[in-house]
Amino acid sequence: MKTILFDIDGTLLVTHSGGAATLRQAMYHGFGIESPNIGIQFGGRTDRSILTELLLLNGLVDNQSNRDRLRAHYVRLFPETLNQVGGELMPGVLPLMKEVASDQSLRPYVMTGNFHETGQHKLQHFELSGFFRGIFGGDHDSCRNELAKRTATELVSRYGSAAADDLIVVGDTVADIRCGHAIGAKVIAVCTGGQTREQLESESPLTVQDDLTNLPEIMRWLTQ
Repeated sequence: MKTILFDIDGTLLVTHSGGAATLRQAMYHGFGIESPNIGIQFGGRTDRSILTELLLLNGLVDNQSNRDRLRAHYVRLFPETLNQVGGELMPGVLPLMKEVASDQSLRPYVMTGNFHETGQHKLQHFELSGFFRGIFGGDHDSCRNELAKRTATELVSRYGSAAADDLIVVGDTVADIRCGHAIGAKVIAVCTGGQTREQLESESPLTVQDDLTNLPEIMRWLTQ
């Protein structure tokens, strides 16, 4: 059985900068900073690394206490922000997920830089939760490669050593491709995030697709 690890943001859906808006509020509620500097790159990163950079960028100490405080406010505030800003599924996602869910040879999971809670909020908001067996989130690792290695280790503990032999990552960034390669996974890259086809192709994924709308071809790559 193949395990498919789907990224969320830019691959399955977009949230109209809901994360950035929530982090701005969380910095105020957690540390009283009314106009925090959140001018950082979000794509292809873990939330754990984002919190560290935000704290340092705003003159705060990057320690466990401050990270926990910022995370608590972020997780608490995110559902309301998501309801306000909304977003949309990326092209082809719903038909693909229905097809994947009906194929007994595929085991779909989410592997995302989001915290587990905020990743779950996004899947619930867009009615995708039922398609996945679980979420591996960016709660502990500053690097996407380490997140991928943690994910692979957990899959082996759940399903046995063979679970690490047939992994496929589906993502929209160079970081998704690199973390897939770090665990020996094949990677399907899509041009629905912020990176170009040329950038994605330079990392040698299995295939680069404009989006997820070509259902027969995507399923061929997932099942071959």
